[in-house]
Amino acid sequence: MTGLPLGGLVALLVATIVAIELTWATRVLACFAGLNGLARRAGRIVMRADVSEWAKEQAMRLMSAKLLAHSLRGALLLAVVASPFLVAWALDALWPYGLHQAYVNWPARLGLLALSVVYVMIRRRFRRPKTRAIAKTQAADAPAQRFERTWQRLALGNRAVVDVTFDMERAAFAPWPDSAESADAPVFVTGLARAGTTILTRLLHEQHGMASLTYRDLPFPLAPNGWAAVSARLERHVERTERGHGDGLVHDLDSAEAIEEVFWRHHEGPRYAGPAGLSPTPPLPETMAAFRDYVGLVRRRNGGARYLSKNNANVLRLPALVEAFPEAVLVHPFRTPLQQAQSLLRQHRLARQLANEDPYRGEFMGWLGHYEFGADQRPFLFPAAPPPNGDRDHIDYWLQLWISVHTALLAQPEPVRRRQLFLDYDALCAHAAGQAGRLTAALELDDLALDALQAAPWRPVDGVSQRLLERARAIHVGLRVRSLQSSAGVTRRSDGPRAANLA
Repeated sequence: MTGLPLGGLVALLVATIVAIELTWATRVLACFAGLNGLARRAGRIVMRADVSEWAKEQAMRLMSAKLLAHSLRGALLLAVVASPFLVAWALDALWPYGLHQAYVNWPARLGLLALSVVYVMIRRRFRRPKTRAIAKTQAADAPAQRFERTWQRLALGNRAVVDVTFDMERAAFAPWPDSAESADAPVFVTGLARAGTTILTRLLHEQHGMASLTYRDLPFPLAPNGWAAVSARLERHVERTERGHGDGLVHDLDSAEAIEEVFWRHHEGPRYAGPAGLSPTPPLPETMAAFRDYVGLVRRRNGGARYLSKNNANVLRLPALVEAFPEAVLVHPFRTPLQQAQSLLRQHRLARQLANEDPYRGEFMGWLGHYEFGADQRPFLFPAAPPPNGDRDHIDYWLQLWISVHTALLAQPEPVRRRQLFLDYDALCAHAAGQAGRLTAALELDDLALDALQAAPWRPVDGVSQRLLERARAIHVGLRVRSLQSSAGVTRRSDGPRAANLA
């Protein structure tokens, strides 16, 4: 920051601190949270089938007035919060003192961000809790946990911070150059949850050193290189512990995890994520250009290694991924429909219980774009998806979700079909030793030890709709045909078709 005007730097820091104080004083975030709640209520009213159109119209008129009032109040409070910066810019325009030079300098912005985070953490520590419940929660949390959660809330729960960190990352680092070699093509592990996506991703990551996002990239996942340079001095360490799913899988800071959706939520969130669910909306061209850069930045963070993504929500955007990365491999693990649906139901109940005990868990999942389970569960809105007001405590809801997702995966356009690799997880666990070679050949890897794979326990399921079950079983047959008997498999553009028989 040598040569930068001191007056501009000080003005930016003072304006930021005043804006932070005004954010707390005006409760602008609570106002926008209320606005979001009203919008969700409006969406639920419109989607309800048991309410007449006349009643919906009357309710929406009242809701519109409330939405307008909240919007105007939010805009006014936002202007108040932004006023320190407006004053600083006005003074700089009249009597230049270097504000503009300080603002456009990215090291200065990074330093300002760090100072702001430190200020917020110190300030929050001395703020008086509003209620006994909050005081009790804060007292129960360990200091290290409070510190970590504050970082997460500031970095992931603040759109402006996510935006700034990605801009600085792209300005400071060049993406790793693309390779025409299919062996360097990205691997996207994506499908419906509870089908072995996590364990498969971690085996690929640990055994082949692929470039994947890990917990170490938090809380600034869109700045993998910049944050790595900063955090290297922090000597962060977390003991391997079982993840919250209660499925025996352990993780630490270097475990590959589904963090990529932060990018999509930030760039495309309003276009595909709504109160009723997640829509298969094609991403904008500028978003795909930014994503190509992002993949290259993650690869640079990992020395140019092959990109590996675990993101179930990528089922919403498969054509765009294949268009951006023609040699990509799309890996779709699946299980028998009724057992996978039962696992989804059990995980949904567990996630809801954990979020009730600790609301931060629900917030964190929302920041990461994980809507698979819990109080804010949102289905993929493919044709035949379960209705928004469906009973999430009944097995039929999850079986219908299984049907809709896998029907959509089987019905992809031809360019996507050539890149798909359906993986029967149940069969792979039963014959891991014999199938490792076939899987590695399909992914163009040297070897892959699958000894860690364990078949999920079979659980009895009652009360299921026989009509849905018959549909699911027919789709399951189609999935097994694609995964076991396909003569096309994943096509390499350079060599033509090659078999990828899995299971």
